[in-house]
Amino acid sequence: MNNSEIQIRFSDVMAAFLKSLLLVFCVMILSGAICASFGAYKARHVSIDPTLNEKIATLKKNISDKKDLVSRLEKESNTFENISIPYTEKKVERDMSLNSTRREYLENSLFYDIDPFNCGTSRVTFAVDTALPEVASEDFAKTRSDALRRISAACTMMTPFSDETMETIRYLMNTSADKKYVEELISIESKDDQFVEICVYNKDPEIAKKVADYIYQKIIYELGLIDPNCTTTVISTFTGYEVNWEMNTTHVSFEDSLLLAEKQLATDQDSIAKMYTTIDENNKKIDETNTEIKTLENSLASNQRKLDNVIASSSVKKSMFKYGIIGLILGFVLACALIYVRYVLGGKVRNRSDLLTRYPFPLLGVLPSRKKHLFNRWIKRLEGDSLYPDKDVISSAAANILAVTSSEEGKICMVGPIDEKDPNFSEMIKALDGKIEYKGNILLGTEGIKNIDDYDKVILVEKRNSSRYDAINEEVSRIKTLRKDVLGMVLL
Repeated sequence: MNNSEIQIRFSDVMAAFLKSLLLVFCVMILSGAICASFGAYKARHVSIDPTLNEKIATLKKNISDKKDLVSRLEKESNTFENISIPYTEKKVERDMSLNSTRREYLENSLFYDIDPFNCGTSRVTFAVDTALPEVASEDFAKTRSDALRRISAACTMMTPFSDETMETIRYLMNTSADKKYVEELISIESKDDQFVEICVYNKDPEIAKKVADYIYQKIIYELGLIDPNCTTTVISTFTGYEVNWEMNTTHVSFEDSLLLAEKQLATDQDSIAKMYTTIDENNKKIDETNTEIKTLENSLASNQRKLDNVIASSSVKKSMFKYGIIGLILGFVLACALIYVRYVLGGKVRNRSDLLTRYPFPLLGVLPSRKKHLFNRWIKRLEGDSLYPDKDVISSAAANILAVTSSEEGKICMVGPIDEKDPNFSEMIKALDGKIEYKGNILLGTEGIKNIDDYDKVILVEKRNSSRYDAINEEVSRIKTLRKDVLGMVLL
């Protein structure tokens, strides 16, 4: 498969052009109208003194620019006064409170009191198991997996700890720290559904071991209440000092974030002061600019009176006709360019040649499109589609699919982003007489993939002007990942 190679045939571009005649007509009319209006405007201003026009245009532009400047300065000042300054002041107040909370946390946290390069650690990894009922014999593996997953989840739900459990842990750690600081030192995680790992950190690894052993015994007790048949087996244990890079990263990240927050706080305070200074400067500029605007408006009124005295008549019909023709031609060229760019960069399957040039799989059938165009027969000839009645084409495609698949071993199904209610597709499914079934779109989730588990080979069904090449590539990739073969493709 070569996705980078794009082969463009003249017949394909012509077919795309015939399908978009309405777009071409609308663009030509719009372009012609715009150019004709321009021609009329130009004709009406031919006889006017260009020097006077330029002077008036310059004055209008200067007045407009200065009014825009005043508007921009007023808008900037209003934004500072009503939005930016109040928001930044609230942000500064909030950040100061947050930084204070962070410093308090840094001072009281047991987690940040441990040296990550000499971290006392106790880790217990154990497996869970349970007896299954006799009714589970038909699907033993799934039932067992679900049961172990529930037991593992129950183990991890020990946190947050109850008040009684927390008091015991505080006693073992010899600390009176708040619950949230103690729980930072303990983690209970499920590994591959069947295994659970208890990890406890402390300056003294022996204390960490006592806490880990207590939590393990507590889990055994709780599991016994949930499922008397549940058993646990210790797989591995570790107690000692280790370098905890994750803890070190967390320490550094938190400290860096605190420093960055304090730096940002100082920046925000400086920003508030600068905004107040900018407001004062803007008010001064607004007064100066308003004075300049009054002077320019007086000059513009004087020149406008001179322009009103110059009345020139000129026929605009020839100019409108000339520029109208130019506009039609430009509109035609622009429309063709738009059609060509949309065809090349659209990324969608347009016709059979797109599939044949991009993918190594045989095209088993091309179903007729339900959408009809003004030059439908010409479009079919250019795209290589059959001119026979739709019913005959569908029957022929179904017969070809059955002929190809009859010599293949294993079960075969069809998948793709197709609406099963599409009349032509439904007609083809009927013609296949149930020998090959449609199993939905494998890109819409795990359900689509499960539908093809029992099949050995797959036929891709794609829809013109809808299916995208990246989606087809993903379908092919998933099918190969599932170790199934792509037998061919069908274009709807």
